[in-house]
Amino acid sequence: MSVIKVGYLISYDFEFVKNSLPRVYPFIDEIYFAVDIEGKTWSGEEFSIPDSFWQWVKEFDTENKITIYKDQFYVPGLMPMECDTRERNMLGKKMGKADWYIQIDSDEYFIDFEGFLANLEKLDPNVPTTVLCRVATLFKAVPGGYLLINGETLEALSFATNNPVYDYARNNTSGNVSKFSEDLVVHQSWARTPEEIRLKLNNWSHKHDFNTDSLYNLWNAVDQYNYRSLSNFHPFVNNSWPKLMYIEGDIQKILDDLQDNGIEKLTEPYKVKKKPLLSRIWKEIKAK
Repeated sequence: MSVIKVGYLISYDFEFVKNSLPRVYPFIDEIYFAVDIEGKTWSGEEFSIPDSFWQWVKEFDTENKITIYKDQFYVPGLMPMECDTRERNMLGKKMGKADWYIQIDSDEYFIDFEGFLANLEKLDPNVPTTVLCRVATLFKAVPGGYLLINGETLEALSFATNNPVYDYARNNTSGNVSKFSEDLVVHQSWARTPEEIRLKLNNWSHKHDFNTDSLYNLWNAVDQYNYRSLSNFHPFVNNSWPKLMYIEGDIQKILDDLQDNGIEKLTEPYKVKKKPLLSRIWKEIKAK
């Protein structure tokens, strides 16, 4: 049986891990929370995590699986993406010896994590590999439900590797074989309050890749009545956000529906293709 460890990056969006962690916790023996020791984002902005959150972690961690790893993850002079990549490498080293290293952001929710682990066991552990999963991205919470980024294919993001040498966030573009998994992750990326969206845009690793004010204004204007008017609106990756669709229910209902029925029921009438959408970085890999 492979030794598999999970690492979370805990920052200003710490509350979302309360949705993510329960879907992972029963299946993993070692889980690491990486937290900036000075309470700074990758852009150097300060954030605080209340004691009540850490009390929740303590009460939830009934089997003492969680290690809190505090270090200096913001470095003045580095770009946010450089800080992102640096933290992920530091976390990988902190996790120690393992066959597979899985890194999950707080707002990412595996639908069938146990099934994902079973699929990892089928891969050759001797081949340096990065495993990408399908990702269904929530764009905005609206009355009664959410707006989901909808297209003929789903985005793919890196989650697991047996060679934790990262050179672009969670990606390894310098030698790992890329394996695309059908396992599904829901990303609550943009389904946040206006204040949380502002904080995200000002502090995430892509903040210098596009006009953040423009995207915020667009996000703020979208609602359950006008969302159909948007098309191909991703700020820097062409055709990766073709349109939006409305899905009913709170986050737990959506996750339960996916667990029971799969993505096809949630996102009717479009169908998911076998090959997931490649992000810009993976298109560059293919071109080499």
